[in-house]
Amino acid sequence: MRTSWIVAVWLASAVAHAATPLVVYDDALRNGFNDRSWEGTPAGSENLAATSPVYGSSGHSIQFVARTWNGLQLVADGSEFNLADYQSVSFQVNGGTAGGQKLQMYVCDNYTSLLANSVPVETLVAGGAIPKNAWATATLDFDAAGLTFGTFNCLVIMDANGGADTVAGQSPVYIDQIVFNPRTSGAPAGGSVSVSVDVTANVRPINPLIFGVAFGDAARNQQMGYTVDRWGGNSTSRYNWRGPAHNTGNDYFFLGYGSDQTDNADTFVASALSAGIQPLIAVPTIGMVEKFNAANPTDVVWGYSQAKYGPQTLDECRFYGANPPSWCHGDAGNGQCDATVNKTGHCVNGQIVGNDPADTSIANTSADDAAWIAHLQTAHGTAANGGVKFYSLDNEVMLWNSTHRDVHPTAPTYDEIWSKTVDYATAIKQQEPNALVTGPVTWGYCDLFGSAADNCVSGGDRQAHGGTPFVAWYLQQVCSYQTQHGIRLVDYLDLHYYPQDPGGTPSIYSNSDDASTAGRRLRSLKELYDASWPSESWIGTLGDDPTWHYSKPDLIPRVKAWINQYCPGTKLAITEYAWDQDQTTSGAVAQAEALAIFAREGVDLATRWTAPASGSKAERAFQIFLNYDGAGGKVSGDSVGATSSNIDQVGAYAFHLAGQRTMVLLTNKDTVTHDVALTFNAAHNANWTLYGYTGTTNLAQTNTGAISGTSLTLSALPAMSASLLVIPEVDEIFKDGFGEP
Repeated sequence: MRTSWIVAVWLASAVAHAATPLVVYDDALRNGFNDRSWEGTPAGSENLAATSPVYGSSGHSIQFVARTWNGLQLVADGSEFNLADYQSVSFQVNGGTAGGQKLQMYVCDNYTSLLANSVPVETLVAGGAIPKNAWATATLDFDAAGLTFGTFNCLVIMDANGGADTVAGQSPVYIDQIVFNPRTSGAPAGGSVSVSVDVTANVRPINPLIFGVAFGDAARNQQMGYTVDRWGGNSTSRYNWRGPAHNTGNDYFFLGYGSDQTDNADTFVASALSAGIQPLIAVPTIGMVEKFNAANPTDVVWGYSQAKYGPQTLDECRFYGANPPSWCHGDAGNGQCDATVNKTGHCVNGQIVGNDPADTSIANTSADDAAWIAHLQTAHGTAANGGVKFYSLDNEVMLWNSTHRDVHPTAPTYDEIWSKTVDYATAIKQQEPNALVTGPVTWGYCDLFGSAADNCVSGGDRQAHGGTPFVAWYLQQVCSYQTQHGIRLVDYLDLHYYPQDPGGTPSIYSNSDDASTAGRRLRSLKELYDASWPSESWIGTLGDDPTWHYSKPDLIPRVKAWINQYCPGTKLAITEYAWDQDQTTSGAVAQAEALAIFAREGVDLATRWTAPASGSKAERAFQIFLNYDGAGGKVSGDSVGATSSNIDQVGAYAFHLAGQRTMVLLTNKDTVTHDVALTFNAAHNANWTLYGYTGTTNLAQTNTGAISGTSLTLSALPAMSASLLVIPEVDEIFKDGFGEP
């Protein structure tokens, strides 16, 4: 018997929702909405209890004087409402004695707009203008605006004239009866997407070390089942384990902190190991670490004293504005200066030069790193006995001349980084023979190809090394050294990769989740694997060089080809990456897809920067791989062949655990629902289960059904969602001996 089972999944997205009108204001604020408005000058532009005019029988309206970008901001703090439940937002507007006011509005979530551009209020009113001495209905239709996925909890109605307004502003306008109106029909639907799955094609074992993070809450990391926890980042470049002490570098005024404000690596390692998580420890190779005052371990020092090096454009106290905190350090400058003000001779080309590194730091040699590893072995055991196994060679080494320019002002070169690799990696391997070392720890796209001295993809340093891209050249040195000396200094090629921000605003790394930003965020995933995809960021302007194709990142296949060509056997680690700040719906979909891409493309280890916050949307993406059923079900085994007919609408990734189950991750990256028609290379006869999440739902089982044959259609996968189909390799339909053979 061969049957195509047609099932409706996520029924709540396909039929009318049970939501009732969500009233924001009628006579007063309702349903937990609070006034978070901001006023221009002078105050008094806003009154939420105006008595005239009012709409209908209402006792009050909102009076608002629009000027200098001020606005009404009504927020239901601590609440979240599902856009899929609502068709529109409407309100009554009256222009008072003048009419014709210029206002704009947007729907928001936790103060962040869900629209790429705010909407002029007059375009929402019949006649195209706010009427004089009369009420008119303004309605924003969510489908037309692209607001079909995610959550909201606020509304802004604000001035649209800005600087064109006088201090007095526009004439008073009145707002009443603000309501989010529920849907009376299903969410908008897109067409069907076809997905084919072949468990015999493109078979590649999934390395569980791709499910790693950095830092995070130790208890939550254990609950989640993360496999790696990275100790790394800019401040670890100058971590002094003997303090402990660290320096924030350019991230925050080059401040050096003592033990009271420095995370302790011993605590970090102990927490990770006790949770069964592999710690990945970045060891300093920059040559200096933060100095430590044993007599006063809470000392704070800084790299650019204004008293010593002259006035600077910003300092820690001015950073906080008119009312700085009592604990700030007004002498701690940012290292930037104006030569017309700073006459000390230290201000050159807008930067402080000639400072003394000893203001904050002391020398750190490879012997010091070996001593730290010996300490870790004593405290936590050797790598062979449950201790630390993974060590990284510092952090983003080609940025030292910016992130730590107070102690390393010169641009790092090919030769410097390789020399430090030989020195420090040798010391690590001698102290811990079972160590697995990662390097060189790049910062992004530019240092795949050139050194800091090259100022991006090519320059004099690269040309002095045969025109070979930096990472390819580095791999050559690793295997050449092994041939000559019999020691493998670097086991994992260690890269950081954040897709550079595509053109347009807001940033994909913001908490914005409007349809335009979500689209740019999700399309940037193609930079990981698609050789035909030109980046939508500045990288795309580098041109399609006939040899290196700079405009098309193709990150993972590119560097794996370099590994195969220059140093076979090297594993690939991506130890920093991210697609948002934890709380966007599209970011949660992007995170799930990134993990699936890592599995499919053969990444050996990956750690997100940083661990997602507990309960965040991004955390759901890890859960769908690490505990999809709440009972320990994991995506494991092999990544296998899966092809989507439209990857911009629905991404498809398949996994096979031989003899147990086939799993298919489906990411609906569109703003509308989609049916998905799946075909398999072999027949299944079993009961399947679907798990998934959206912006408003936690990961949960969403449907079950049966498959008998090679085809299965899932109906109405919700907009901006991730779903995992799990099909056991057990004949559950016919196992009792009934049914047609």
